[in-house]
Formats: sequence, structure tokens, C-alpha cells
Amino acid sequence: MPPRCIDTARAPLNGAFAAPPSKSATHRAVIAAAVARGVSRIERPLDAEDTRRTVAGLRALGVRVEATDGSWTVEGAAGTIRGGGSLDLGESGTSARLLLALAATAELPSVLDGAPRLRERPMAELITSLRALGARIEPDSATGLPVRTGGGRVRGGAVSVPGARSSQFTSALLLSASMFDRGVTLAVTEPRVSQSYARMTVETLERFGAVVAHDGAGMFEVRPAELRATALTVEGDYSSASYAMAAAAIIGGRVCVRGLRSGSLQPDARFPRDLASLGCSVVLDGDQVTVSGTGPIPSFSWDLADAPDLAPTAAILALFAEGRCTISGLAHLRLKESDRPAVLADNLARLGAAASMDGGTLTIDPPARGALRGALVSSAGDHRIAMAFAIAGLAIPGVAIDRGDVVAKSYPGFWDDLAGLVRTGSSGPG
Repeated sequence: MPPRCIDTARAPLNGAFAAPPSKSATHRAVIAAAVARGVSRIERPLDAEDTRRTVAGLRALGVRVEATDGSWTVEGAAGTIRGGGSLDLGESGTSARLLLALAATAELPSVLDGAPRLRERPMAELITSLRALGARIEPDSATGLPVRTGGGRVRGGAVSVPGARSSQFTSALLLSASMFDRGVTLAVTEPRVSQSYARMTVETLERFGAVVAHDGAGMFEVRPAELRATALTVEGDYSSASYAMAAAAIIGGRVCVRGLRSGSLQPDARFPRDLASLGCSVVLDGDQVTVSGTGPIPSFSWDLADAPDLAPTAAILALFAEGRCTISGLAHLRLKESDRPAVLADNLARLGAAASMDGGTLTIDPPARGALRGALVSSAGDHRIAMAFAIAGLAIPGVAIDRGDVVAKSYPGFWDDLAGLVRTGSSGPG
């Protein structure tokens, strides 16, 4: 596949479009529906590579999921997962973690595996916790995929899980806890990263009738109980919306994104506030966020330990800032689809910035705007790297992304939306 060349935008922007559905919310909704009794209907789910892996994994576990245009129907297993399948989880870390806990409860053993990069991603903390709760996971030496699990009851009870590398371990245990014989009393040890995602999981479970006692981040209790089917609509994704919002800040003009729930628990729902702190005009009106770039981007220091998916977008904002910027809380990003901080630093240097990583902090010294230069961006197979640097290409002639197809992991319509944003220029909303 040839590199994807980015067309520069005409300023000022004046675009409007709907945010794609939330990837995180889609994963959680379809798995909770699979656990519940009855038929659930999930409206406007994200139909992307990662969420398709979750759906395929559920089907391999014996759960019936029917996909129609704009909705999914899930026939819940009423707390009894059949299992006995082979799950190919591709490169989806979310699918692997959330489905590992579910597969552990199944009547028959299942095998979970994925792409080489997924085999490298952290799973040890979840495997250890599940074993402590009575789950069968083979081989005994396994700390990551591939594994074989299921074929026996999961006792449940009290367990602790480290929170330093991923909140998905917490979410995985919570989503399946109602099927453990004794439920779960879960302590998440500090430091805790991305714990807003755990609160999203609790919110989803409560939509399906679960009672989850918690203190916000560190302690959770779910008792064995039957979830009930429901209908829900997946909210828009703030992570995906961040790219267009950042474009308005960098290039100037106005971008309006619809479908973003006010009061969302998504960690990246902070991004409009972040842009306002940089001097952008941000207007919140119901489910609509309108961002207008109003001038130069000042230097900034952000801690993104709880919103790691914003790191690539923040790095692109720093590329156009007036001075040194620091982005901290990134140590665990080395374990994403790529070694994300290292890939960010490499590509920022290609475009003319000086960037270095020290511990969990990325420091970026942008060049004078006239010194920015086009280059071939190496995505390292990472969807968020590709999308963030495409936004840089709206303002820097000659930027190309080595692999445009990687955006299908979370935002299949990205290139169409980007082209629409470029076309608007000063001609009116798209």
C-alpha cells in the first residue's frame, strides 16, 4: 500500500460532523449484553477492527450477536458461557483482556491468541488475578497470549490487581464478576492509570442492572447476580473527536463535533477543557462541542496518565506551540499498539521538532513555524499515530503517512472526515 499523502487545509476551517461511536463504550456494552439474560439492542456501536474482534470472540464463545446497519442485537447467555472456541483477537488489547476473563468462566476451554504485537502486551496481572480467583489458565507459565482457559467454575472472592500498567485488568474482572461463584471484591493498587475507564465499566454494568459498590477508583465489589438485557445507544468518542478539535486550534477557524455526551466518563472528555486552557474558544451545547482557534498555541504541560489516548494529539499541538511543552504520565504507553512515546519522538523529529523521553515524560521543543518540514511519518502500525500526524499534515505541506489503513482499528471513516474538513476551508460547514 502506498503512503497516504495529506492535503494541506485552507484556513480558516469551518467544519461540522458527527463523532464516531466510542470504542471503549462499544466493547463494554456488547460484553455486558453477552453476560445478561435476554436480548439486548446496542444502537450505533462502533463498527471497527477492534470491536469486530470482540464480536467475533463472543461468537466463538457461543454468544449470538447479530449485526445490522447501525445496531447490534445480542442474545445474552444468562450467566452461562458455553466456550469451546478459538479466539483470534488480532491486535486488540481491549478485546484480549475483557474476553480472557469472560472465557475463564465458560463451561468448555477456549484458546485466545492474536497478532505478534498483542502477544507482547501486558496480561500477567490479569492472569495472576484470575488464577487467584480460581480460574484455570494454561500453560502454567503463561504471562500473556496465547492461553487456554475455561472448563471450570471461577470461585471469585477478594483479590488485588496492580493498576500501574492498564485499567483494563480492572474492567475485565468487573465485567465478568457477576458470574463468579462469590462475585469479586477488588482492590486496585497504586499507582493507577486510566481509572476513568474503570468508572465507565461500572456505569455500563449499572445500565444492565448490576449493583457495584465502589469508592471511585481503588475498591470495587460486585456480587453474583444475573444482569438483565437492555437497549442503549453508544455515545460519541472523544478520543476520535480530538483530532478535528486540534485541527481548529492549529489552523484556525471553527470545527463543530456532534454526538459527544455532556458529563461523559470517557477520560478524553477533558480535551475541550484542555483546549480552552490554551486560549481556544470552546462552546458546549448539549451533545455538541464547537472549538474555534483564536491565536497562537502557548507552551503547556499536561499530565495524561488518566487520558493516555490524548498523547498523540497533544504532541501535535506541541509541535505548533510557541515554546517547550511537556506531556507526562506516559510510561505505560510503551506497551500500546507501538512504543508510542518513542514513535512520537521519532516522527516529531522528522517534522523539525526536538523531542526526548525521560521516564514517563515527553519533552517537545517545537521549531519556528517556518522551520517545520514535510516528511514520511512512520505509524509503526499504530492508528493514533497515523491520525494525529495526519492533522499535522493539514498545516505542513509534504506530510505523508506510511500506512493509511491502520485507522480502521478505531475510526474507519477518518480519511473521509479529514477530506471533508479540508474541503470546507472557508466555504461553510461540511
